[in-house]
Amino acid sequence: MLYVVIVLLLFILYLYLDYRGPAYVKLKVVSNAEGKYQKAKELIVQEFDHEGNLWASRGMILYCQKKGELNYKRMAHIPTGLSFYFLYNFSLFRRLVNKPECTVATITGDRYICAMSAGFIWQSPLEKPKFKKVFTLRHFGMGVGRGIFSNGILSVGQSQVYFGEYFRNSNRSDVRIYVSRDSGNTWMVAYEFSAGKIRHVHSIQQDPYDRRLWVTCGDLDSESIIIYTDDEFKTIHEIGSGHQGWRTCQLVFTEEKIFWGGDNGEIEYSGIYCWDKSSGKVSKICKIEGAILYGNKLSGGNLIFTTDREGFNNEFDDKTRIVLIRPNGEVSLLHIGSWKYAKKDFRYSFAMLRLPRNQVDNILSMSVINQKEYPMGELLTFDESLVEKLNTNVIKPIKYEKTSISI
Repeated sequence: MLYVVIVLLLFILYLYLDYRGPAYVKLKVVSNAEGKYQKAKELIVQEFDHEGNLWASRGMILYCQKKGELNYKRMAHIPTGLSFYFLYNFSLFRRLVNKPECTVATITGDRYICAMSAGFIWQSPLEKPKFKKVFTLRHFGMGVGRGIFSNGILSVGQSQVYFGEYFRNSNRSDVRIYVSRDSGNTWMVAYEFSAGKIRHVHSIQQDPYDRRLWVTCGDLDSESIIIYTDDEFKTIHEIGSGHQGWRTCQLVFTEEKIFWGGDNGEIEYSGIYCWDKSSGKVSKICKIEGAILYGNKLSGGNLIFTTDREGFNNEFDDKTRIVLIRPNGEVSLLHIGSWKYAKKDFRYSFAMLRLPRNQVDNILSMSVINQKEYPMGELLTFDESLVEKLNTNVIKPIKYEKTSISI
């Protein structure tokens, strides 16, 4: 009997410590033939804030890696309310269901946290975290959808925050973009797509060069749209729609151009596209098999895209890859991992290489999700100098006239 009590007490202690999370998450240095990189146990990258600090989450806990530092510091614990989603606080449950992506969070310029969990938006000052529930999502939950996609929340300036609705939307109802102008305290509709126009919002981003706000949507041909606004959604401008070449989940900005990877399963339209800001012309840079969910630009000029695995027709194996486009236009592919849980059961999810929502550094940080070679949600961090050494499967930039698209 005493043995059972001791085991039970130790288990309760473990759950408490797991719920609380370590005060610091240390990056472990790993060496390979090309050089050294870092890794950390289960950290899901969120974003670089306005000061260049990188934020990540472990379950419902937010961590921050301050610019120039190596380790992540525990900053806040996002609530779930009295709901089933409370179980996501525990690593045992997250491993059981294979779901390390539990929340999306952004940091405002005036240092407030806005986070989505359990179908609610929660707001808290960063300095002394104390969350309050400020908004209830219209569409969220099992069988309904995630509520907000990982790229679908954005902090602008000091106190503006946007998010777009992301849900299954089988009935093709209206889809909204919301805005808060007081650091997430109150919310209003910034723009509404009428019923049948789109399925859901994939991303909301700001071009760092001209400050325009950009929105990408999916999923069917007519629902795949890329738009921008210069006036906080009073008016919008569509640069293209109508087929799977316009279906994407993250734009990558340079001073002259905008790049994106096709989030689709069609061999004809899979690959990386480029829109010239001056001419408005769109071209296909290269053909990449599989869908591309994430992309970023490193400070040295290298463009990074990552392919996922989700069972599309244009997937010729089970491997995820980094796509590296160098400033000279050369394209390289690097195999990272292979799909782990592909069976359609409660552990099923895509195999992904998740990147931060924005990129302001010479460091490539990504979270590896649902892949055999890595623990759940492992964070990998590469210096750009190491990324530039990647030369496996070099392919030439090409333009496919049959799939090039123009405005």
